[in-house]
Amino acid sequence: MIYGFATKENLNLPQIGGKAKSLIDTTSEGFNVPEGFVLTVDFFSGWLAEVKNTDEWNAFLSSTTKESCDVLKNRASQVRFTTEQINALNEELKKLTGNKVYAVRSSSPEEDLKDKSFAGQYETILGVTDIHLEKAVIDAFVSMLDTRVVEYKKMNNIPVDNPRIAVIIQKQIASEVSGVAFSLNPTNNAYDEVMINASFGLGETIVAGQVSPDTYVVDKVKKEIIEKKVNEKIIGLWLSADGGTIEKNNREPRAQALNDKQIIKVAQLAEACEKHFGEPIDIEWAIEKDELYLLQSRPITTYLPFFEELMTKPGEKKKFYIDLMILTQGFDESMSVLGLELWTDMLDKIKGGTMTPQVNGTAPAVHGRQYISVTAFHKLMGKKSVDIILNSDGNLKKIFEEIDLQANFPDHKPDGTEHFKRTFFKMIMKMLPVILKSLFANHEAVIRDYNESADNIIKKAKNLSKDDDFEHNVSKILELLLTIMSTVSLIYAGMIGQASVKKMFKGEDIEKEVITLSMDLDGNPTSAMGHLLYKMACYDDFKNTSSREEFVKKCEERSYGDAFLKDYDEFMDKYSVRGMKEIDVASMRVYEDVGLLYDKLVDINTKNNQITTVKQKRKVAYDKLLQVAKEKGKEKKFVKAAAKYQATFGYREHPKYIVVYIYAMLHNICHEMAEEWVKEGRLEDPSQIFDLRVDEISKAQKDPSFDMMAARDKNLEGYKKVEKVTIWPLVIDSRGKIYKPKLEIKDGDIVGDPIAPGKVIGKAKVLRSPFEKPLNPGEILIARATEPSWTPIFINAAGVIMEIGGPLQHGGIIAREYGIPCVSGLIGIMDIVKDGDLLEVDGYNGIVKILKE
Repeated sequence: MIYGFATKENLNLPQIGGKAKSLIDTTSEGFNVPEGFVLTVDFFSGWLAEVKNTDEWNAFLSSTTKESCDVLKNRASQVRFTTEQINALNEELKKLTGNKVYAVRSSSPEEDLKDKSFAGQYETILGVTDIHLEKAVIDAFVSMLDTRVVEYKKMNNIPVDNPRIAVIIQKQIASEVSGVAFSLNPTNNAYDEVMINASFGLGETIVAGQVSPDTYVVDKVKKEIIEKKVNEKIIGLWLSADGGTIEKNNREPRAQALNDKQIIKVAQLAEACEKHFGEPIDIEWAIEKDELYLLQSRPITTYLPFFEELMTKPGEKKKFYIDLMILTQGFDESMSVLGLELWTDMLDKIKGGTMTPQVNGTAPAVHGRQYISVTAFHKLMGKKSVDIILNSDGNLKKIFEEIDLQANFPDHKPDGTEHFKRTFFKMIMKMLPVILKSLFANHEAVIRDYNESADNIIKKAKNLSKDDDFEHNVSKILELLLTIMSTVSLIYAGMIGQASVKKMFKGEDIEKEVITLSMDLDGNPTSAMGHLLYKMACYDDFKNTSSREEFVKKCEERSYGDAFLKDYDEFMDKYSVRGMKEIDVASMRVYEDVGLLYDKLVDINTKNNQITTVKQKRKVAYDKLLQVAKEKGKEKKFVKAAAKYQATFGYREHPKYIVVYIYAMLHNICHEMAEEWVKEGRLEDPSQIFDLRVDEISKAQKDPSFDMMAARDKNLEGYKKVEKVTIWPLVIDSRGKIYKPKLEIKDGDIVGDPIAPGKVIGKAKVLRSPFEKPLNPGEILIARATEPSWTPIFINAAGVIMEIGGPLQHGGIIAREYGIPCVSGLIGIMDIVKDGDLLEVDGYNGIVKILKE
């Protein structure tokens, strides 16, 4: 029931808890751990049985409130040591040398684990003498019933009806300086940095937040201190001569707690612990008479375990990655195995071999995510191409101003680019006729050609069959996608029209009107979808619908009025292929659950929104520009350029819509095959087909003995390591360091990027997903980034603020199309602004003001 830290027995975690197991492991490995022992879970089995046999326990199980916890704790504190327990405890105490003063700590089997820390939830008693030892152990035992522990368990889905605890008794170190250290810098996730917090006296003042400790950051590779922040540490906790602790003012509160030599020594201890455990570690340490002790070690639970495939070794040149999903597509969720393979292969082909998805390529794709490797792009395309990427989002510009790309210039070309020049030249040659056509052909003819091509591609996609070889179907899809990309001359026509208008009014004080001309453009399927959703939400038929279930039933029975059903049919034909994370072939589509359409419609405010006034805003801007053009003698030129711009530039979103449509057809085929394989017992659920690769699905078609579940398990191994990550960093390097720009605040103004013109005042509403909560009339939407599934939310928004997203990301495009003032490039704004704060959004100048919290 009691084991010393020096025991040779192989004790398991359920017997002694994570904290004690760690102390035993590090003691056996030769770390300088203060002597001690652990009272195992079995030591307390009699006490726990006594507690469970009480009315207080039954009351606790029926209602786990703070009051029931307190009553139960009071009853549990009445337990007493048996003679057997006292004798065993005394025998172990005799083995400890030196002063008879102890630290008593909990060691729950559920505490200090990789995914659950229970930090600060259990009781720790310092400076305990022999006479107070029994009470200290009882206090530590009772702390497992504390309301903080119970609530933490409930929050993490841990049963509360089976509490267990072990207790550590350890020789107390009378530390002059103590603190914590992280073998990975928790502020930026850098694997090559140790972060240390230090203060005078015992470490409890740091853990309890009573002082602002010194902070030191050490480069593990160079063994150098790279950052120091020495704070005023007014109070310290010290051992009292007669036992217990005493709090008193420090004599030199502004002095550096650790000297530079000690800082390096503590960093090396943290690094040694990390090496021993094979993962990032958080340690508690203390120094007494210039001797460094390891008090505790536990896994860091809140870091981002970056993909091993994209990591470089310590000291090697670093690679810098931009998350392509969040930057260009506006979602954080990882893509499916099949979805990522299809998307990245398509992207590389249409970009002329410049987006190679190999782990050492220019756009590495791994375990559901795709990145732009800025360093690889730098090697392949040069600095100017890199600058184009960095200028696409204000956050990137700020971040890379602090990064020395030249010092990390790669020695080798990116994988997959061996024939890059030839492939890229072919792409340019294919684009040349398209560009020439956009310059000289009538834009109406260009639009007609494009629409005919798009319609033809959709027809072919609808004819795909599950009976054909899957690899063949995928190759046909890729061929269709390349076809649509070769007919996008109207996009260039729109760009030319835009450039003509801007050049015409250069130097004039009417830039706002030029920007406003980009509102409500023709040809944008996402914008058109929003207009149709608004129209459907306005019908009395729909307004009189009381529930999702009623909506689905009436759509199935066709019992709505003819006018509504006509628009409903148009939506289902054109836009029901869309949905959350729609570029992923695995994602659910609206046609699979018509209730999703109800969810979109029900929150649309039909009385007060931006979409109803956007045409008028654009007309006012057009009329003003026309007047100026007349005065300059350029009326005809303006009318022609504006018409081309209006008619064609919105189509820049259309090719993606075609991609989504084609993927929806492939989605259907996959489901048809998977449903048959579920009946045959080869899959457990149809959705599991999307966890397979293209060649694996093809093998499964040809070979009934092919083990799809085994292939699936192998494919998902890398996903499991990051399954708890919900927010991915925009920029990270190959040593795990996350880069964030500093929010620029000038005279109370938060400065970002101007995305869509206009100025508005309204109350903030922070949304992490589109339907998390209603966006009420006049409210300002604040989001990390957005994708097309957010379109109905934009209809209600008075203004939009995004952490990530340039002018050509979905959020920026729709904000301009609907005439909604929008500012972006503000990573961190969601941590500053709260629901209900009164804001001013200036989309002309990219400024956000908090008028009233």
